[in-house]
Amino acid sequence: MIRINLLPVRTTKRQEAVRSQLLMAGTGAIALVVVLVLFHMVMITRVATAESDVRELKAEVERMKTVAAQAEQEQKLKEDLQRKLDVIKRLNANRTGPVRMLDELADATPEKLTLTSLDEDKGRLRISGYAVSNEVISQFLSNLEQSDYFEDVYLNSIEQQDKDNVSVKVFSVTARLVVPGTEVEADAAEAGADQ
Repeated sequence: MIRINLLPVRTTKRQEAVRSQLLMAGTGAIALVVVLVLFHMVMITRVATAESDVRELKAEVERMKTVAAQAEQEQKLKEDLQRKLDVIKRLNANRTGPVRMLDELADATPEKLTLTSLDEDKGRLRISGYAVSNEVISQFLSNLEQSDYFEDVYLNSIEQQDKDNVSVKVFSVTARLVVPGTEVEADAAEAGADQ
């Protein structure tokens, strides 16, 4: 019988198998390191991008805050200007109001009626005077009611007295003073502010 020595061959095959396994393990380890390095680089890139986005958003928020502050300041300025315009309108109305009111009062006064006093307090007028008859006083009240400058005309009292040996009717009237156009403009301004 023939004997063949196979031991060195087995050792060589085993050594090759071990080398092959070590080579595969090394290659796998290197591949794993490469994958981990690539993953780490991708993550660093994503984090850098996210941080950049956060910085941009913070800058945008700050810009929007300044824009909002400017808008609020402009709104306050607009409201302040509107208040000033309203005051100017009221002053103009009050400037021409008394002149027109006295003109209307003169037009409403009949010939045989004399006014002795005129007092105004917060838009309420108190008119005193005397006339030769009740009819003249009645005509005066009607004239006041028809005027655009007087509302809520009310006769407070009538008394008969003698002045210079003549019998006259002394009267007292109250009315509310209205300057035409100011109430309508004020109502329109309030309606505009509500919207």
